[in-house]
Amino acid sequence: MSIIDLFLTLDRAGPGDAESLRWALDVAQTPADARVLDAGCGTGADTGTLIHAVPRGRVVALDAAEAFIDVVAGKYPQAEAVAGDMLVPPPGPYDLIWSAGAVYNTGVAAALSAWRPHLAPGGRVAFSDLRWTGMERPQAVVDFFASEGVTLSDCDALEDEIAQAGWRVLGARWVGRAGWAAYYEPLEAQLANERDQALVEAFKSEINCWKLHGDSYDYRLVVVEPE
Repeated sequence: MSIIDLFLTLDRAGPGDAESLRWALDVAQTPADARVLDAGCGTGADTGTLIHAVPRGRVVALDAAEAFIDVVAGKYPQAEAVAGDMLVPPPGPYDLIWSAGAVYNTGVAAALSAWRPHLAPGGRVAFSDLRWTGMERPQAVVDFFASEGVTLSDCDALEDEIAQAGWRVLGARWVGRAGWAAYYEPLEAQLANERDQALVEAFKSEINCWKLHGDSYDYRLVVVEPE
């Protein structure tokens, strides 16, 4: 089974929850008639909350995995579900571009640069990105992410990346343990029925790392606008 197959029946493909998304919508002052892009939407974990937040607006759900988009289209026919590169979105312009954890794959600067031309005047971007929460940096965490080809940095580095890309931060917070639990608890239950033991062990290792050291890293949720 592929990773995409594993997540097809799960709501979340990464940490997050409706509460933290509603916080971002509030900070971004997203109007009820906004046009919103859900960039890297997965199976639509946040799409429903976005639809509810913009009852007179429009939500475009975008993901590279066609199988995920098929799920989103089935769950949320009122959204425009599109398979494609999240850095090359369908025509906007958008009042808000939301991306939960997906800039992990592209880099902050590349994502912000690609999205800037697609924003409406006064438009904002809200995204979450994995960072150290403080000075505690357990070697087990360093080693785990190194094995995934990832080197974590801190919030100061994130704010520097945002500023150097020509954006300002309107608000920032941690996703928090509730967001991780919303991701990992259903995933653990799914793994109990998974036959691909290599896949099971890989995710169990990731989950155990978080259970032991999750206070040392988290997704930083930021709302930004172009300068």
